[in-house]
Amino acid sequence: MLHGHTAYIERRQKKWDAGRNLDTKDEEEREMRELQQKVKDATDELEQSMRAVIDSGVAAQRIEDALEWLRQNAPAQLEQEYETQMTQRATQRQSQTQRLDADGDVAMDEDEEPTPGPTPGPTPLDGSRVALTGVSQMYADRMQRKKDDYTSLSLTARYARNNDYRAFKGLVHDAMYGDSGPALGHEDTWFTETGSPAPGVTNTQRGAFEDDDDIIVDKVKMSTTCPITFQQYKDPITSMKCPHTFEKNAILDMIRNSSNRVGGGGQRGMGEKAIECPCTGCSQMLTASDVRTDPIVARKIRRLQQADAEEAAESDDDDDDDDDEIAVPRHGPVQLDGSSDDKFKVPSRMQAPASQQPPQSSIIEDLGDPSDEDEDEDEDEDEDE
Repeated sequence: MLHGHTAYIERRQKKWDAGRNLDTKDEEEREMRELQQKVKDATDELEQSMRAVIDSGVAAQRIEDALEWLRQNAPAQLEQEYETQMTQRATQRQSQTQRLDADGDVAMDEDEEPTPGPTPGPTPLDGSRVALTGVSQMYADRMQRKKDDYTSLSLTARYARNNDYRAFKGLVHDAMYGDSGPALGHEDTWFTETGSPAPGVTNTQRGAFEDDDDIIVDKVKMSTTCPITFQQYKDPITSMKCPHTFEKNAILDMIRNSSNRVGGGGQRGMGEKAIECPCTGCSQMLTASDVRTDPIVARKIRRLQQADAEEAAESDDDDDDDDDEIAVPRHGPVQLDGSSDDKFKVPSRMQAPASQQPPQSSIIEDLGDPSDEDEDEDEDEDEDE
């Protein structure tokens, strides 16, 4: 909606610059500002909600990982902690019952008896108990430690590397700019140093000696034809390793029939079937798990195909109009001012009735050559003689 309204305002701006329709300028500009603010507020809310969803997913995974860690490590850790504390207690008792004499020999107090060895059971005879860390405390400590590790990451690492956030970012950018806008910038440019999303991020190319203002914004260029079938896309599927899209059945059939495998550790028949990307110049090895439906790419392809169909329909209409204009219309006699009027049209004599024939006196007759009269006079004189 914002993209369409922005294009509308740009068209109106040309008329306003020419001094036309100025009475609606202030009102339409105000509506545009209000729409931009609404879109910004809605986008900010969606941004926060999307981050919360990602954080919740990470927290859920953190709980699962912590419970799994407890299952595998808690018994051994408790046993090690118990043995450590018992060893410390034995050492303390031994130090209390021994005393060094002046020449370094160990002497026993007369009224003390040797301390017996460790007693069986978790509770010593003096009534003190071994203080072990509870499982719940181990769980809470690990959860807090992993949470601190996560929150210490940059927003780029926390969100820009997340596939769900990437899809969300693509949807927002597509809604704002459409097909004619600049490409979405690299994920490393999505957040500023303060952590907020960078406004108006676009895909730019900057030379080593170019000024800050000298930025070239690339337009998105996308083909609607599959590089395998050379037919229009029906069910496009996109690689996650390279920027190429294929017809789903075509690329999956190629992978299914491939004899190459990756990730099998060098063992024959192990690993996933894979093919080299069919696009010229791309050497990425693709498996079935490396391609997926990209909703942004699919939407763009559908819009491009629809635009091509509409353009073709308009072209056919123009051709039909040209065919209709081939017949040359009949015009009346041309007047002195260059115009023609059918009511002054004079029909041909071959088609006109006798009553409309011009008078006889207006018909030019052949009166002969003047030299013929001189010859006739000479002949008459000869006869008289």
